[in-house]
Amino acid sequence: MTWEALRDSIVGLGERSIRKSYYGALQERLTELARFRTLLDAIQEAIIVTELPGLRVLDANRKGLWVLGASNTAQLCRPLESFFASSEWRILEACVHPSEHEPRPGPGLLSLRREGEERVLELSIRQDTFGQRQYLVIIARDVTERLRIERALLAAKEEAEAAARAKAQFLGIASHELRTPLTSLLLLLQQGARRTGEACGGELINRMLRLARRLAVLVEDLLEVSRLEHDQIVMRPTHIDLRTIVADVVTDFRVHAPTRHFSLRLPPAPTYVEADTLRVVQVLSNLLENAIKYSLEGTPVEVRLESMEGTARVWVSDQGPGIPEERRAQLFTPFGRLREVGQDSPGLGLGLYISRQLAELQGGRLELAPPRGRGTTFTFSLPLISWPSQGDADQELAPQPAG
Repeated sequence: MTWEALRDSIVGLGERSIRKSYYGALQERLTELARFRTLLDAIQEAIIVTELPGLRVLDANRKGLWVLGASNTAQLCRPLESFFASSEWRILEACVHPSEHEPRPGPGLLSLRREGEERVLELSIRQDTFGQRQYLVIIARDVTERLRIERALLAAKEEAEAAARAKAQFLGIASHELRTPLTSLLLLLQQGARRTGEACGGELINRMLRLARRLAVLVEDLLEVSRLEHDQIVMRPTHIDLRTIVADVVTDFRVHAPTRHFSLRLPPAPTYVEADTLRVVQVLSNLLENAIKYSLEGTPVEVRLESMEGTARVWVSDQGPGIPEERRAQLFTPFGRLREVGQDSPGLGLGLYISRQLAELQGGRLELAPPRGRGTTFTFSLPLISWPSQGDADQELAPQPAG
């Protein structure tokens, strides 16, 4: 019996009822039933109710009628299989007829062609009992657009990963190809600078040597990025006194930049961490180079080391123009150099990206401190460890000078 026929029979029963006192309550229940039916027809999910065990279709909401290819409920009341093409039914049958050994699968996907358009439905099937009868309820959600977006996102992700792999491969190959002739050029220029006097173009050769060294630093940065992206960075951690490392790096910079004033504050006791000495020097050197590069001659660069809450933290502060709030995160991205901060300063914008990666590989952090007036402050932190035993102390590496 269809929905419309059932409704008419209930109304007729009420009209013929001898006990007219029930008629008002019956009409109220019919109104509630009609309102509920309107809500079912308005939702986007298809709902199809079948009777077990024969899977005869009893009812469907408006979206369910579209799935079945029916225009109204009068076309129902026949086996579920008859509403679907054979290829569609093979997929649906596995969901509605599970074997005794295999439970009914979870939500599955069913492709349908309706009104000349291919749609994909996500199926959810449940079994219910009303009174003495059992029913199988099929709920289907149209996920065609969602799958299209997911496929587009996946394609974009794969394309981006392929581009990243190609970029990393190019950086690695190009850097290695540049490194060999550049090393030879540096050796020749160094020999020429030693043999050539000031009157014979020695200043010109020294200038060429400085430019070649700058180029060598850029090539090494490109190689370091390639190693990071291919997980080829090898760490050799040892027990080191960070206080000694910081002092040696600052001393080295005082020699290489004699016109700049470096303020250094260190704790009275040793500050032990477990880290790669060369990589710690690399991070600290990059922070000091940036402080010199982006601040004016005559302004101080402040370096201090503190121990707090199980962490050793190095602060490097300059009195440069500072970093705008909206651009701060950009500093730690590859090639994320802020041109307006240092227009005439050389570099590719890789130093801070490399330094942050090296800090994190050692269990530490490299951060840009909140602005306080003029200037910029970076913090480099590493986990503190207990005072090393005598055996560990004997193996402790000597601090390496910054190059």
